Amino acid sequence: MSEPTRAVHSADRSGGNVIIALRRGLDILDMFRADRPVVGIGEMAEELGIHKSSTSRLAATLAASGYLVAISAGNYALGPRIGALGSLVAARQDLVAVITPFLSDLVEATGETGHLAVLDGDVAHTVQVVDGWHTVRMHSWAGKRSPAHCSSMGKALLAGLPDDAVRTLYPTGELPELTENTIRTVARLQEETAKIRRDGFCLDDEELEIGLRCIAAPVFSPSGVVDASISISGPAQRLTRERMLVLAELVRWHAWRASVARGVLEPPAGWPPPPQAEPPAPDWVAAAARRIRFTA
Repeated sequence: MSEPTRAVHSADRSGGNVIIALRRGLDILDMFRADRPVVGIGEMAEELGIHKSSTSRLAATLAASGYLVAISAGNYALGPRIGALGSLVAARQDLVAVITPFLSDLVEATGETGHLAVLDGDVAHTVQVVDGWHTVRMHSWAGKRSPAHCSSMGKALLAGLPDDAVRTLYPTGELPELTENTIRTVARLQEETAKIRRDGFCLDDEELEIGLRCIAAPVFSPSGVVDASISISGPAQRLTRERMLVLAELVRWHAWRASVARGVLEPPAGWPPPPQAEPPAPDWVAAAARRIRFTA
């Protein structure tokens, strides 16, 4: 038995949760490489260790769904659906690459930990983190998932959705409560998203975690949607409510710069006009930076 065949059979016995037909279909897709753009049914059957008739049905199913395309009798190449999925991955990578420099500038200007997030259902998925330079700061990581309704970056993303789409995400009308400050109903959440669209930024006043405050703003795509948000987070003792409002203008400025870098000319309808100039750095941030440099 060949090495590929043994690998597949071993995977088949790996546990009751493995769907063998699906796994074999994925194994077929894995057979394609840059130096192997076409794979025949005979080759597939040999590597899978199953009969040609079964392999033919698997390949035909993948072709019917657009993952393969038949180019001649018994020979297949990757289909258009693979290309579409690949473009989604590339778009996510491009999004991170384009926005991260502006997130880094925001962190440098404020000292607070910066995040870049995208919406995944009712969750804000952090795809990039830039550590702040304050001695006491929030520690986070790429891959972190936070409930969208109680995080600033999540609420900024929800504000880019139509109201009916938000209601669909929370069909019961009630929201999980993480702290005493968490928004608890969809009706209240929609009041909040309407305010975010008026202001152009979003605050998290210890809604996700007591002692933590965050400020976010949306990043727009050239197609006129909110497909990302950036935020800064820090301890509530330093990020007072008054300071949050000042820093919000800096967050909004850098989010808009990121939007412009993506080819956006103006915010979508319903959002306020873009900021025209970079806000000055707050005095307390400059003082903190001097203290850190002095003690370093």
